[in-house]
Amino acid sequence: MDTNQYMGMFLEESREHLQTLNSCLLELENDPENLSVLDEIFRSAHTIKGMSATMGFTTIAELTHEMENVLDLLRKNQLKATHEIVDTVFKCVDTLEQLVENVASGNNAAIDIKSLIDKLTKLAKGEPVVSTEEIKSGERSKLLLNETEALIIKTAKGTGMQAFDIVVSLREGCLLKSARAYMVISALEELGEIIKAIPSTEDLEKEKFDHSFNVLLLTGADLDKIQQTVLSISEVEKVEVLLCEHIQNSNVAEVSSPAVIPETVITDIQSTKLEKPSQANQANTVEKKMKGGQSVRVDIDKLDSLLNLVGELVINKTRLEQIGITHRLADLVETIEQMDRVTTDLQAVVMKVRMVPVGQVFNRFPRMVRDLSRDLNKEVNLIIQGEETELDRTVIDEIGDPLVHLLRNAIDHGIEKPHERQAHGKNPIGEIRLIARHEGNNVIIIVEDDGKGINPDVIKQKAVDKGLISQTEADKMDSNDAVRLVFLPGFSTADVVTDVSGRGVGMDAVKNKIESLGGMVDVETKLNEGSKFKIRLPLTLAIIQALLVKICEEIYAIPLGSIDSTINVTPEDIKTIQNQEVILLRGQIIPIIRLAKVLGVPQTAETLQDELFVVIVHMGEHRAGIIVDNLIGQQEIVIKSLGKLLAGIKVIAGATILGNGQVALILDVGALMQYN
Repeated sequence: MDTNQYMGMFLEESREHLQTLNSCLLELENDPENLSVLDEIFRSAHTIKGMSATMGFTTIAELTHEMENVLDLLRKNQLKATHEIVDTVFKCVDTLEQLVENVASGNNAAIDIKSLIDKLTKLAKGEPVVSTEEIKSGERSKLLLNETEALIIKTAKGTGMQAFDIVVSLREGCLLKSARAYMVISALEELGEIIKAIPSTEDLEKEKFDHSFNVLLLTGADLDKIQQTVLSISEVEKVEVLLCEHIQNSNVAEVSSPAVIPETVITDIQSTKLEKPSQANQANTVEKKMKGGQSVRVDIDKLDSLLNLVGELVINKTRLEQIGITHRLADLVETIEQMDRVTTDLQAVVMKVRMVPVGQVFNRFPRMVRDLSRDLNKEVNLIIQGEETELDRTVIDEIGDPLVHLLRNAIDHGIEKPHERQAHGKNPIGEIRLIARHEGNNVIIIVEDDGKGINPDVIKQKAVDKGLISQTEADKMDSNDAVRLVFLPGFSTADVVTDVSGRGVGMDAVKNKIESLGGMVDVETKLNEGSKFKIRLPLTLAIIQALLVKICEEIYAIPLGSIDSTINVTPEDIKTIQNQEVILLRGQIIPIIRLAKVLGVPQTAETLQDELFVVIVHMGEHRAGIIVDNLIGQQEIVIKSLGKLLAGIKVIAGATILGNGQVALILDVGALMQYN
């Protein structure tokens, strides 16, 4: 059977069921007796197993089969949903996600699932899984070796080398476990040959361990040298160096009592980013509700094509209206009016089908918050509201990464440690709210925490220290302006760079991404009460309302969402301050942008006017006035891409086709305001 035709369906449904597994496991962790959640987890695992077996993906099928065994015992109340079991199933879900994405990308690299299957098998039998905590406490007395490893040690002993079982324990809450493990491995390799690592080096790289790991080292160095080498690495709390005295049989080497090493001094190193690669390019699907509770899965490319066709229909309808008015064709105008109603309804239906609940993005964050808060030794409760709020899928695809930045910053910088919160009379469990709601033709997304807030004085001082602003500028700033400095490129309040934050790119990246979507982001904060980041996004990026303006003989479109008002001024109203043309509007100084000059449009004597038209636009808190030759009027336009050849042109965001067939360029307000 040719399964390629079902590949898209397999990937889409697998991702949906994996998301369900993540969400339901979080519920199970909070309520271990919830049988309905267990049933949902079992059904999702069973479905993935069946699909993967049909498609011939045996590794996925094998792992989900072993998961089923444990889940079935939980459903029958023969096992209890302990933290150990939930953590193991979470690791299985992570591995399944990687396996599915390997299938999607055509990556044939093998992923070892043996250790996970061994754990699941032991859990199903009610046996305790040997954890790194047992290793850390020194309870392990024997190191299991295979025949090859035992033979290597025997042979090496004849050359004067010795085998040491080294147990390395990292500090509780260490954020750079994989980096620390790599440094330990690299340092020990300088002393000799590493025969074995427990967990495996692959698991160490992926941080699939708690805070301890074993390394079997073959070396001519003595115990003190090994200890000093490992202790020179930061975040190492304790080292146990165990000498393998003799081989008892072909697969067991006994070890002596451990030598316990005290705490070491913590230092800091640069780290690499922990985040997994973005899945923004994954295939998207939209479900369209139909009567009888049925749904039809529609490929997003087909919806894009349908929207393009509707856009062409709108454009040609506008052209026909223009022809009817120009030639005074009453019958045509009457027909066009009926056509207008039909195309408007059709356009509304197509746009509604393209709308996707923001819950598709929000649903991946509870797991991220859980894992990150545990890594930081913080207790955080994530509350999601308004996940049914809908956005165009083009916007949905892009907002995931900015929200990840905001949530990670809220957990790392905002929420305090439990004992700090209690000292301020707060609940030791921090709270983060992720809220979405409609406001007119926009969607508002809020990330709010009840943490320590942002200190404007600290922000100003950091900005001055980094050379981002002068001390004079800082002294003139009020608290609101000072807090907004967090959006400056390269700004960070972190003294230590970690894998969570402190690189000075997060908030700048958030601002740039949101503004590229035609939105804006702002921040409110109160010391010891928390912070609120508010994002405003357009409902869609495909069809928008715009103001058409004229420069010489060319027509341009300015998105209506960026416009405050339009005014008339005289040349005498324009003043110059520090080589910048400005006007005074209701007591506020507004910088002026001459659109003709920015676009390089030559102006003749006829185009010079005594009265000038100014379009007041905004981007966030900043405002500017754009001088144009004439205002044509408001019109609904279909945004067309300029294509790869013309991509990247400054101040131009796209193009549209007008009713007379003329092409009008759409102005990028954000880029224009950089010229003032």
